[in-house]
Amino acid sequence: MAQLIDEVTSEVDEDLQQEAVSEEVAVDDTPEHYRGKTPSELIKMHQEAESRIGQQGQEVGQLRKVVDDFILNQSKVNEPEQAEEIDFFAEPDKAVDSKIANHPTIKQLEQLGNQMKQSQTLSALQQKHPDIKEVAMDANFQKWVVGSKIRSELYERANNKYDYDAADELFSSWKSTQDVAQQAVSVERKERKQALNAASTGGANGSSEAPSRKIYRRSDIIELMRTNPQRYQAMSDEIYKAYQEGRVKS
Repeated sequence: MAQLIDEVTSEVDEDLQQEAVSEEVAVDDTPEHYRGKTPSELIKMHQEAESRIGQQGQEVGQLRKVVDDFILNQSKVNEPEQAEEIDFFAEPDKAVDSKIANHPTIKQLEQLGNQMKQSQTLSALQQKHPDIKEVAMDANFQKWVVGSKIRSELYERANNKYDYDAADELFSSWKSTQDVAQQAVSVERKERKQALNAASTGGANGSSEAPSRKIYRRSDIIELMRTNPQRYQAMSDEIYKAYQEGRVKS
């Protein structure tokens, strides 16, 4: 009889041990963030997850509509390499970011942004410099640009990066140089006319001030106007006087 009780007790102990092991295995299989949660808390977590996924799905749908409208009537482009697929439900934020970053239309949108910047820069330049097209095609202007490293860098920024300030600096400097050159030509014509009138009447312009003896070469004055218009402006009175006194030689 005692032996029978012992066998029954042993079997009961084995069953209890098996149940305990089963319970431990079940506990180990439960994700950490679900452990210790009440049924109401689990339901709330599930509802929040569904709400977040639904909202992100709506955002993706809106983005798809925007890009679909943009590529309407556009030529078909080659598909890029397939990016690594991310589980949307496991990592929704990362999945959305990946879809946006790798979408071929996003690159088209970037190109569109560059085109808009180019258009805005050109429009602003045309308002300030209505003759921009004629100036840009002028061979003398092109030669003037490549004749200086700084001007070449400005042209590079204006042409490739649509830099308004760089383009405006180029066109404004060129026009300033041309204005100075035309001013010199006008002065020279005026002095020649006065010299011809004086020679025809046999008179001469009297002056109590002794004329300066410095002789200028016309080619040097033109070079000064081209390379250093600020210094030319500072010397304009002296240069004008040199023309009057006939001290500007060819």
